[in-house]
Amino acid sequence: MEFGHEAGSVAGWRIDAWGAGPFEITARGKAFRFEDSDRFGPHLVKADGELRENPWPGGRSPFWMAHRCWVRQGRRLADDGKTCIWEMPRPTLWTRRGRDKIVVENGDEDGEWIEI
Repeated sequence: MEFGHEAGSVAGWRIDAWGAGPFEITARGKAFRFEDSDRFGPHLVKADGELRENPWPGGRSPFWMAHRCWVRQGRRLADDGKTCIWEMPRPTLWTRRGRDKIVVENGDEDGEWIEI
């Protein structure tokens, strides 16, 4: 993996501010190109690899769920070394018994809650 942008040298210190990438992840039909760092998190980049003016998607962007799942599932990549492979989280199934709500089958953290 290649390492991305460097913040430069400050008083003799060299700082790597980003991490590995660029990678591409697709969520809800939209592709996102980003670099990833365990320390600083993901940062969106342009096609030429430069940081976007606003390198973070909005809080409700489908990117965040896709990125969390990709990280939890081991950061798998396609043979091209850039395309992220991830699976949708399993839903939690629940039912009602009188006034109680009972979980029938636990799903993944970001999965939907489905009443059966």
